[in-house]
Amino acid sequence: MMPVSSDCQILKEDNVTHSFCGLACVGWLYQKIKDSFFLILGTHTCAHFLQNALGMMIFAKPRFGIALLEEPDLSRAEPKLEEVIAEIKRDHNPSVIFLLSSCTPEVMKVDFKGLAHLLSTEQTPVLFVPASGLVFNFTQAEDSVLQALVPYCPQAPAGEKKVVFVGSVNDATADDLRAEAEELGIPVGGFLPESRFDRMPAIGPNTVLAPIQPYLSRVCSRLSRERGSQVLTSLFPFGPDGTRAFWEDLASMFGIKVDFADREAAAWQKIKTQTDLLKGKKIFLTADTMMELPLARFLKHAGADVVECSSAYINKKFHARELEALDGIRVVEQPNFHRQLEEIRRTRPDLIVTSLMTANPFVGNGFIVKWSMEFTLMSIHSWSGVFTLANLFVAPFLRRQSLPAFDESVWLEGVMPSAQ
Repeated sequence: MMPVSSDCQILKEDNVTHSFCGLACVGWLYQKIKDSFFLILGTHTCAHFLQNALGMMIFAKPRFGIALLEEPDLSRAEPKLEEVIAEIKRDHNPSVIFLLSSCTPEVMKVDFKGLAHLLSTEQTPVLFVPASGLVFNFTQAEDSVLQALVPYCPQAPAGEKKVVFVGSVNDATADDLRAEAEELGIPVGGFLPESRFDRMPAIGPNTVLAPIQPYLSRVCSRLSRERGSQVLTSLFPFGPDGTRAFWEDLASMFGIKVDFADREAAAWQKIKTQTDLLKGKKIFLTADTMMELPLARFLKHAGADVVECSSAYINKKFHARELEALDGIRVVEQPNFHRQLEEIRRTRPDLIVTSLMTANPFVGNGFIVKWSMEFTLMSIHSWSGVFTLANLFVAPFLRRQSLPAFDESVWLEGVMPSAQ
């Protein structure tokens, strides 16, 4: 496949994004890698965040936990975690333990890599994962987890060319992707990550890496550099348009020619009720999950008017096809949120796709809002995810239709009471 150059102009504003910290990735990864345990070295703030964000219950006994840093620990060069690790092994018997950094110990310059090495054994490796809120957008922490797994992916033997899908999805979606590939005659080498640590896929020069999440550029680049693997450059498999391009481009890398024009048309027809509602709607995407580019591209092809698409990080090579498809749309990297507020006040979009932290203020000002976090947790990949993806966008409109009209005078009275 020929490399694609994009003429899409990216505005970069170098501002802080309103996003979760990387610890949020624990929420989906501990459920995906079923013989793992995720240990966070952090403070009570970290514990409070995870308990609230992940809905942890005392009866659930999830496979993640926090080694809390108390005041006396701050004077130690390296926290003592041997007893914690022993308890984790005794209670959960994991095949691998991921040691995740958080803000406070990173500021203290704790040597996480050295600490993980000291705690690691041949039977139960302890792998360091940088995941603090100081550096990463929260979805990029999955990229860090996958990079930690790279040394445990066997070297693929010379021979048959196979595809390895890169990105964490639930088992049903993984089965769907595998079945679709095999039906096309594409040999499947597995997924990174797999559901078990001891089943990580073999990767080598004959491996085609097919990224299915838009925030995994670093692990793909590393595998290409270290293992000589080829990386699929296509649209991500979201929506009828993205799914068609993804499978056609992947098939072509295996010398297989397919045309999914009819299948794409049928998928659009399946969601016609939803696209009729989206058509002409002004939609604004603030930076949060790094899924904004493919989501905006789907909305554009569905007939919506994308006012602005912003993202925390854009890799021009990794996101080349998505940027090409967004030609004509304002794309902003690391946006200035205060500038966006002014733009939103001016354009009055019909829907704002935004983070949990900024959603409620927008709702309070009468806007229709969609939590961007939901797109990271729902099955929206490939043909089977088309209906779910479309419904995620139209659900806020349908919900608003069932509510009484917004009375701006009530809001104004609440925030600016008249002088008595």
